[in-house]
Amino acid sequence: MILDRETTALLVDSTADLPDYLATDRNISMVPLTVYFGDEAYLDWVELKPAEFYERLKTAPQLPRTSQPSAGAFLERYKQLREHYKRVYSVHLSGKFSGTCASAEVAQSQIDGVKVIDSQLATGGIALLVDRMLQRIDQGSPEEEFDAYIERFVAEKTFFFLPTTLDQLHKGGRIGRASHLVGTLLNIKPVLIIDEGVIDVYKKVRGVSQALEVMRDGLVERTKPEMTTYVSLSHGLNEPVLSHLRELVEGVTDRKIEIRLTSIVGSVIGTYVGPGAVSLSFIQE
Repeated sequence: MILDRETTALLVDSTADLPDYLATDRNISMVPLTVYFGDEAYLDWVELKPAEFYERLKTAPQLPRTSQPSAGAFLERYKQLREHYKRVYSVHLSGKFSGTCASAEVAQSQIDGVKVIDSQLATGGIALLVDRMLQRIDQGSPEEEFDAYIERFVAEKTFFFLPTTLDQLHKGGRIGRASHLVGTLLNIKPVLIIDEGVIDVYKKVRGVSQALEVMRDGLVERTKPEMTTYVSLSHGLNEPVLSHLRELVEGVTDRKIEIRLTSIVGSVIGTYVGPGAVSLSFIQE
């Protein structure tokens, strides 16, 4: 079967933090997670946009909580999409961070034509996978090749990020193998990596500038000159640091680099990485 615009829909959860060109695409839809400030519940990206979220975070007496969509919410959306498309690819936040993917899998078991993908990523990393999937749908792709590409992307992608705090990752239970860094000196900046869906330490440096250089150097070390590297940048409303990271990436002259998208970290991921976090994700093709 050829997967194209007429046959195939993509569905994400809100932690994909899609930029506008993907969020408004007719073949892409989204199921939101929920963010709680105290007893007040908001649907991520629907009722709570990043600017309002980060502003509220400054004065919140305690950290927000988040919750995954129900299997019923996914099943309802799958049924709607299957009325119009033969295949639905449902792409989600790492199953090690959230039960979102598990909810989607429960719904998947009750309907045919749906494939659930654990991206082993978050935020702009998911958005980059969706971007690459959409390009293949635009061109028309045999289903076997499409599935093989997704498998390769999940295995070979890299996702670096620089949080502004480790406390929220720790308190939220999402810190993975980086837990030993909690309580270290403030001027130590850990560059973290998502490895097989789990957060780990890539390198520890002093200062933001060195951290960004480590991310840039990691891109060079993990890529080859002869292949195109597709890049996604994300930030929690931190334009100055994002601009610095972009300049470093664009300054790599011995690689063919295409920055595909820049996205804003939404309220669910922002709950755990803090305001001002930045990330760099990439894949070679």
